[in-house]
Amino acid sequence: MSQEFELIKLPSPHRHENPGYFALGDLPQRKPLGDAALGTGWWELDQIFKLYEGQFIVVSGAAGSGKSTFLFNLVCNVARVSGLRSFLYVPENEGLVRGTLKDIWGERGGFEYFCSDQCFVQSSVPLSANDPPRSLNWILTSAAVAVERDSVGLCLIDPWNEIEHAKAKDVSMPDFIGQCIMEVKQFCRYFGVTVIMVAHPVKSAIMEGRVPGLYDIDGSAHWANKADNGLIVARDSEGPGTRIISRKVRERGAGKVGECHFHVNDKTGLFTPITGAVSL
Repeated sequence: MSQEFELIKLPSPHRHENPGYFALGDLPQRKPLGDAALGTGWWELDQIFKLYEGQFIVVSGAAGSGKSTFLFNLVCNVARVSGLRSFLYVPENEGLVRGTLKDIWGERGGFEYFCSDQCFVQSSVPLSANDPPRSLNWILTSAAVAVERDSVGLCLIDPWNEIEHAKAKDVSMPDFIGQCIMEVKQFCRYFGVTVIMVAHPVKSAIMEGRVPGLYDIDGSAHWANKADNGLIVARDSEGPGTRIISRKVRERGAGKVGECHFHVNDKTGLFTPITGAVSL
């Protein structure tokens, strides 16, 4: 049995009474990602991973695999190559972040400019006993100030488990994580920035001696399902090699599933692609 619908035709001016409602011909469109995506500063990694506005990236890997070091390399690269400014919330590395970034930057000029005009850090250290907990909302509020005041385009939150998990008692952890990820994605899209979040895998994946995947991230399958791009950092058990594994790419033009192999300098933490590094 068919159902009949009465179509109501509204004059064009009435569309403006419903914000965000467009005729298809008026809907704002972004450029194809092939034209708009930013490179990482490594040609080899660009073949499987790129940055773009409104992107939510999840990075995981075993403890000690080099996740933070890789991302600090990325922050330096995009600042130097594209002029992209970064906001960092890195409580585990906060006390050493300047020295770490300086080692990675190396002898190339411009580090002081990078420190003063391209990289901004939100400290996790409380200023008083009455300071609010470092919740996701608190971090995103600080990041919003950085975006508006300092034109930040990349936000790094490392790691998820250092954030205050202020969830209601009747909300499960998977549902809470899903809600938090949706808040982050709304932040990405509203401000047009890239957010990278580091999330640790469950211990069982490590104990089994295998490289963890996105569905091994502790707490929820939402990490895998809701990410625009998902990267795994895997350090070689012997030698200074590290693989950056692209496990998920939602948008065409933002990369491919594959691996990129790097040599990591043990003294400086500098990532250098190995010749013939990319495998798809």
